[in-house]
Amino acid sequence: MSRNLALKYSTQIDERFTRESQVTPGLGNAYKTEFTGVETVRVYSIPTVPLVDYNRNGTVNTGGGAFFRYGVPQDLTRNVQELTITQDKAFTFTIDQGDKVQSMMVSDAGKALSRQLDEQIIPQFDSYCFSTWAAAATAIGNVDTTQATKSNVYELFLKANEALGNANVPDEGRLAYCSYRFANLLKQDPAFVRYGDKSQEMLIKGTMGEVDGVRIIKVPASRLPAGAAMIMVHPVATVAPEQLADYRIHDNPPGINGWLVEGRHMFDCFVLNNKAKALYYLGSQPVLKTLNVTTAASMTTGKSKIIVEPGALDGAARYYVTAAAASGLTSVAFGTAITTSAWTQLTSNGLEITPTAGHKVVRVVEVDANNYPIAMGDSILNIGD
Repeated sequence: MSRNLALKYSTQIDERFTRESQVTPGLGNAYKTEFTGVETVRVYSIPTVPLVDYNRNGTVNTGGGAFFRYGVPQDLTRNVQELTITQDKAFTFTIDQGDKVQSMMVSDAGKALSRQLDEQIIPQFDSYCFSTWAAAATAIGNVDTTQATKSNVYELFLKANEALGNANVPDEGRLAYCSYRFANLLKQDPAFVRYGDKSQEMLIKGTMGEVDGVRIIKVPASRLPAGAAMIMVHPVATVAPEQLADYRIHDNPPGINGWLVEGRHMFDCFVLNNKAKALYYLGSQPVLKTLNVTTAASMTTGKSKIIVEPGALDGAARYYVTAAAASGLTSVAFGTAITTSAWTQLTSNGLEITPTAGHKVVRVVEVDANNYPIAMGDSILNIGD
């Protein structure tokens, strides 16, 4: 039997396709500097009062000294929105000096780090922001689950643009992040080809820049929520602080002949309460908000603590279930109330629970007063020994 003892590998690596962050143009800059040195920023908003008819025959309110002619004075309250950074991601890997030497120097730490950022950090950040937008639009009712086809896609686009206009969202600066399928359907819609302000240019050049004043950005399906067709957004709606982006290459650290690469990314994406109507989501299914669920081992054997961020409930309630695997967790759907008897209420953040033997994952759902899901998150159970 012949044996091939001489092997040679190309020094040129077959790299995977990557692309830069696409979500950035849709992110606003308001409040980003406020996150320097803090975890939580409180944003205040002041409401207004409704108009009433002036009463010429009104009398003096002797109790408070105010005239009823202008109506009864109402106390203006301050609404507070707490923005707490919840995303704290990390990675690490090593490159052995011997492996680098014996692989024709293709294992370069700098290139490996760049590859990690392009293929993991950037797509994860984009996906998180897109999901946050979709969930916020769903929560306020700016959502449409109509299936896009080549005969209705332009109408659906105009409907989204109309919704933003009716909410007084600025016309200039709107963006539409759409799937490639949505963009392809738009090109085939007779109504768009006939009336779209960029349709003729698109047909000649084969490109899509703006449609009815809205900039089109095509996004791979892998970065969008499942079933997403389009997310229309104005940057004023969002603040997405990246509080820490620390990436390091350690040369010959103790115990390693080679390189140790480490990275940490702290970030979040928030939709401002008074700007949420600057978002519109078109997809096959509504999107729930994401709960950041973690667990911590208890000092007691067989017990685990469930921790949810942010901790504030704002009048909602949270429930949890456990299972042996993710596939066994109780399903949750937007618009369908949960059966509370099948869940256990999470009465406090950091609650210590005793999972069923063999259960390894937990799901937490946040519901409104009628037990309709608002947000959901899963985690692996960390159980005390």
